[in-house]
Amino acid sequence: MAREYKDGEQCPLCIGKLKETSVTEKFTYKGKELEYPGYIVHECDRCGEQFVGKKTMKASAKRLRDFYREVDGLLTSCQIKEIRLKLGLNQGAASELLGGGAKSFARYENCDVIQSEAMDNLLRVLKDSPDLLKVIENKNKPTSTTVIQFQAKFGQVIQGTLVVNYGK
Repeated sequence: MAREYKDGEQCPLCIGKLKETSVTEKFTYKGKELEYPGYIVHECDRCGEQFVGKKTMKASAKRLRDFYREVDGLLTSCQIKEIRLKLGLNQGAASELLGGGAKSFARYENCDVIQSEAMDNLLRVLKDSPDLLKVIENKNKPTSTTVIQFQAKFGQVIQGTLVVNYGK
């Protein structure tokens, strides 16, 4: 489990002292490389081992998730937020309407979770055709086709009252 390290602290592996250093760390994913400047490590002055603290791990994990998204051709956390705002939805409403779980959009936008390819595709479609959100909003309401099919099978609707023909 990650923990925080302090400048001058004794090395967990030997009796050396840790020195906080900012480095440019390189991460590789599917053959693509990300350079991460300002990556904080604590290096032992005796054995040379480097330790990464909890804060750096958390910050780099978020940045890495957006890097993975880019490499995999998915929308980044900022792009997801832009689309959600363009649709006029808060995070809760977006999660409820589009699925993915109660707090899914908060997690996508905070880089805690990477969205599925299906969710990514849905967001891209809604970005280019925001009017299609109405289809999702009205998915549980009967369509005119449903009403016509109902009328043909069971009767007719006259001024909001259903008249059913029980006989032949």
